[in-house]
Amino acid sequence: MAAVRLRKAFRYPEESDGEREELDDEEQEQVIEQLQSQNDARNAQYSMVFTALPLITAMVFVSSVLSASSHFERLFSLLGLVSLLTTAYIMRSSPLQPDRKGKKPMTVRNERMARLHAGLVPGTSAVCLLLALVYLSAGSSWGIRPLLYLMPGVMLATILLAQKVMRSVDLTPLKDLQYEYKGA
Repeated sequence: MAAVRLRKAFRYPEESDGEREELDDEEQEQVIEQLQSQNDARNAQYSMVFTALPLITAMVFVSSVLSASSHFERLFSLLGLVSLLTTAYIMRSSPLQPDRKGKKPMTVRNERMARLHAGLVPGTSAVCLLLALVYLSAGSSWGIRPLLYLMPGVMLATILLAQKVMRSVDLTPLKDLQYEYKGA
């Protein structure tokens, strides 16, 4: 049996029911500003939560540093604590808006801070890798609770993923779609 195709009747655009007309310039700007403010508010909330998460986790390492029974445990707990504090700093200090070239003038101080920020993630990743190796090689003979040493790596991965998701919302393509002509 042959396939049956049903055709829709042609309608003029003014006959269509329930369709929204195009937005004028003011309405477009209002919608874009509203979306931008909603995005900024959500980013601020998520930034606060994802900054507090490594700080709360660091409390475990504070008690471990203070009550460590061996020098190795104290050293690795201190590394875990520093890693978590650095992870919280990375989340708090990293910009959540996509970088626009030419927007901010580069000064010597800004350039130094940019270098510092560029080195924080690889440095913290190296510490997390070291702690993961300690987790894999530590036995009960060291008197260390090695499962804790995976926490800084998990927190760093979580923070980097959250930052990537928050940066993925970019409204500049929407702004580029605004009507270029004004009036009629």
